[in-house]
Amino acid sequence: MRGTDALLAALLVCAAAGCQPKGVSPKFPESGLKTKSALEPMSDRLVEGLMFNRVKDLHGWMSPSLRARVSAVELSATGDRLRHHYGRPIGIVEERVHREGTLTWYSGLWVYGTGKTGTPERVQRLVLYQFALNPQGELDRLLVREHLDVRKIEAPARWYSTVTRLHFVSSGEWTIAHGGKRRMTNYHHGSPSQRYAYDMVVHKKGVARQGDGSSNKDYYCYGLPVFAPADGTIFRAIDGIAENRPGDRGTAGGNGVIIDHGFGEYSSLWHMIPGTLKVKVGDKVTLGQEIGKVGNSGRSTGPHIHFHVSTVPSPKGEVGLQAPFVDLYVDGQWYPRKMPVRGHRVRKAKDPKPRRGAEVLLDASM
Repeated sequence: MRGTDALLAALLVCAAAGCQPKGVSPKFPESGLKTKSALEPMSDRLVEGLMFNRVKDLHGWMSPSLRARVSAVELSATGDRLRHHYGRPIGIVEERVHREGTLTWYSGLWVYGTGKTGTPERVQRLVLYQFALNPQGELDRLLVREHLDVRKIEAPARWYSTVTRLHFVSSGEWTIAHGGKRRMTNYHHGSPSQRYAYDMVVHKKGVARQGDGSSNKDYYCYGLPVFAPADGTIFRAIDGIAENRPGDRGTAGGNGVIIDHGFGEYSSLWHMIPGTLKVKVGDKVTLGQEIGKVGNSGRSTGPHIHFHVSTVPSPKGEVGLQAPFVDLYVDGQWYPRKMPVRGHRVRKAKDPKPRRGAEVLLDASM
């Protein structure tokens, strides 16, 4: 079975069985939802095309690479499943537009509903529409899937998949020191807020430093840039924390930032060199923008990048979210979306458009 066929089959089986976990059904006031996009009119074309079975229009709108992977039959089947199992689109909860190279990306969370409005039979479900337009205005990459309500997510959030397309956070090749879903590859595993966090270093000939390692400057990653993984707004910024000597350990994250990416998703980047932060609270940042320099401040015994994604940080506690990177090379192989683990060598793709052509997921199985 081809990959797209398998994903379509998963969508059909899950939608029929009602795979949304208990306790995360969204409740949104329907009267306050926008019924048309304020950011990207082409999103309305996609949503309405699937709703009203305008398959010929949608298929003709696709780029040649996307059209080669998604048939008109598959589009029609997806529209059928949305209508039969999710109901009708009611309105938009949140939407964002960003750029990745030559592609313009749209992400929008739509509320769908079955049953009569205002009755106990009324059931809402969230659907994520995420697509990219190429410079010719063609639909070039596409994702349509059910989305869980982030407001009701509880640790360990195994079923939640981020809306934010997270890109790798530095230049060159790095090695994952801690990462992944399992305790054996990630010592953050026991933390509700950092369960899926990464610690990352640079290795040369299998080691992370030169000399005797007594100076932070001995470490190959020290002073390298830290980039924003996606567009967002600086939610928290801390600078001026003195660095540790290698082997010593401070407290908390040291110097770094928390970025609000929208959709209830926040990324954290810590342990930077004091005085190198280039942003402050409230600043808008764009994908790939330099935030600061890799250092050894806070709860750290050696220079590295700490990166994790979570729900909103608050006194009530945040929930760590799985944070796969997009357009990533892992051990020399390109992946459209991958969560690396301890020992993996990773680097971002220079060309944000995959060489294999468009990646298509029509998947509500989560």
